Amino acid sequence: MIELGELRHGDEVEPPPGPRRPASPSARLVALLCAALLGLAGSAAAPGRRPSVPVPAPQGAGFLVLADRLVVADGPGTVGRSGRLVTGHRLPGGEPLWRFVLPTGDHALGLTTVAGAVLVISSPAGAGDPASTALDPDTGAVRWRQPGYPVRTEAGGVLFETPRADGTGTVRSVDPVSGRARWSLPLPGNGLAYEFGDRGVTRVVLVTAAGRVEVHDAGSGELLRAGRVPPAPDGLSYRVTQVVGDLLLLDGAPGTVTAYGLDRLDRRWSRPVGPSAVDWFSDCAVVICLRDRGSGVRAIDPATGRLLWTNDRWLGIGPADGRLLASAPAVGLEMDLSVVDPRTGGVLARLGRWRLSGGDRYEPALLGLRRLGEDRTLVADLDLPAGQARVRAVLPGSWDDCAVATAALVCLRPSGGLVVWPDRR
Repeated sequence: MIELGELRHGDEVEPPPGPRRPASPSARLVALLCAALLGLAGSAAAPGRRPSVPVPAPQGAGFLVLADRLVVADGPGTVGRSGRLVTGHRLPGGEPLWRFVLPTGDHALGLTTVAGAVLVISSPAGAGDPASTALDPDTGAVRWRQPGYPVRTEAGGVLFETPRADGTGTVRSVDPVSGRARWSLPLPGNGLAYEFGDRGVTRVVLVTAAGRVEVHDAGSGELLRAGRVPPAPDGLSYRVTQVVGDLLLLDGAPGTVTAYGLDRLDRRWSRPVGPSAVDWFSDCAVVICLRDRGSGVRAIDPATGRLLWTNDRWLGIGPADGRLLASAPAVGLEMDLSVVDPRTGGVLARLGRWRLSGGDRYEPALLGLRRLGEDRTLVADLDLPAGQARVRAVLPGSWDDCAVATAALVCLRPSGGLVVWPDRR
């Protein structure tokens, strides 16, 4: 644990009451906070604690932790003010290692990793197609640059979409080490969808307005299945073209969506949806979630299309470790988080009030941030399988975002500037 302050009486914010059962997760969370109170008390004077390290970063900067490297990219507030800088630093000391300047006119949209490289996603300020530049994390040297937005594949490759204004364009597979093109496919107008596995895209699905469907392997580009479905109702494009699990979802008659199996393109089921709901299908572990533009979630059986359960409280919901993480409004940007059984919609654990930080589809480790009194922030690891929030640190001040490195905690101030706290262990 990184011990930077102490929890005092009145700081603990109890989560909403959990289900009544022995040793409930809510009770465990309260116990954890009590343990943190004892463990953190007096820690400001703990001997041997290494001091925090500041790292320059503009307001709203993007940052990425990769093993023992920290990469920082200029944020949106620097657009138009020569905000084209990406820097690499060593962790946990924060020593600068390299500087990379984006091409003139570009600004950073985000940072990610692929095959051990740092991928900087950028686009010309104001407008323009995105591009992706692969950098060596140790030296900042450019390995390759490709037009398009990157999407990882299950086999360890990377796909790039280069759409045109009319929805056509190409999807290309690129070797993540060399940047060499492997294969490409033309895009039908707005008819591209992906099937996702645990680590990336497994199949690429192309659908034309005339109803021709092609299913390609994301690794090799090989055509796995081709067939036909009813054409788009307006003859131009489908309003819904989504892959959820192993189903292709397309809109048919007004106010309905039909599911087809990807393996045989056989019709599985059709169900009515409201006009505002058709864009809100999502993967929810073993069920399909359907949301309208307000709060609330409907869970659908992917085998039959039958409604399994509803909950009007959830503002957001998504899969994690075979369960669902659901959020309800709380205070400001902090949400009331719960772990939910996808089959029944029942609450398995209440994590309490947190603002999520870190984690993505492929790296689900999550941190929770919570404001405490006297301008301090509680940081906790959110363990969904265990239904627990484990206190990691109490930080002085307010923080926009945090990430965990091998031996450090890295956080960004709202006004700009990163701080690295080396772990005492």
